[in-house]
Amino acid sequence: MTGDFQLGLLLHTRHLIRAGESSSHVNELWESARQAEQIGFDHLWVGDSPRVSMQDRAHADCLTIMAALAARTSKIKIGVVPLIVALRNPLLTAHTLATLDIISEGRIIVGVSVRHNYQFAEREFEACGAPYHQRAGRLNESIELLRRLWSESSFSFEGRYYRFAELGIEPKPVQKLIPIWIAAGDNENALRRVARLGDGWFTVAPTADDFIRRRREIDRLGNAVGRDTKQMPAMLFATFHVSRSAAAEQEGWSLAENYFRQPRAKLAHLSPFFGTPEAIAQRLKPYVAAGLTGIVARFVAPDAPSQMRLMIEEVRPQLYSQKYSERMS
Repeated sequence: MTGDFQLGLLLHTRHLIRAGESSSHVNELWESARQAEQIGFDHLWVGDSPRVSMQDRAHADCLTIMAALAARTSKIKIGVVPLIVALRNPLLTAHTLATLDIISEGRIIVGVSVRHNYQFAEREFEACGAPYHQRAGRLNESIELLRRLWSESSFSFEGRYYRFAELGIEPKPVQKLIPIWIAAGDNENALRRVARLGDGWFTVAPTADDFIRRRREIDRLGNAVGRDTKQMPAMLFATFHVSRSAAAEQEGWSLAENYFRQPRAKLAHLSPFFGTPEAIAQRLKPYVAAGLTGIVARFVAPDAPSQMRLMIEEVRPQLYSQKYSERMS
């Protein structure tokens, strides 16, 4: 990550093959990725959502999609958030991510979390052979293993959840250590994990006050373990509809209700930013002043290129100005 304000695009990997259709919509995904790179976005993101088909939220496999994105792009960074590491064997995960880093020539970023908040999470963990009650401990141990497997030639390990005789993985990633960002909201254990283990912090924070409170808590917890987290990069995962229309906010809610097939009352978790470029920039400025270094934007409008251009050309310059003013003060 550079010192500039970063913009990331969340790619929609739901419904690549829709009911009653014989062909996939995967080419739309590649086109969105191409446009994001051409327009000037800094990174692309995919989600690691449920694999169960009993609800409408199931997505395509994130690591497979990342490999294809790495082969189809040349400079934009490629990330997954949140990767549910505890569902996977950490040795195989380390090997897959290192290979992805080779394919992308060092452009991989990983955002991790204990779990998704969805109906079938416990069932999915059990089906994958990962006891649900061990998810936090397995994540913590896996983060340690990923970093060691990427940086050490070989070692033996005797942990609480994983044990193996001496071994290593090849190839190693292009980046000596692939950045591991940690997703956390208000849960103190998750914030402590960010402070202790994170290369960066992801959050969904509908208000600047939410963001500021969590940022201060991370710094307090980091100080308690002897780690200075004040310069740690922070990324806001949020849903956007950017329009010059006076009705931009209402347009955004209508689009969101249509996409997620739920009423507005059930969509507060989206961290919505619906409005004109000026209104959105004004809402974001307090976040930037408190340490926000970037955004992962999920757009609900079908005209993604125009949304991306408005973010690049009209929203981000105002946030650059905010960061410049802070440096000069």
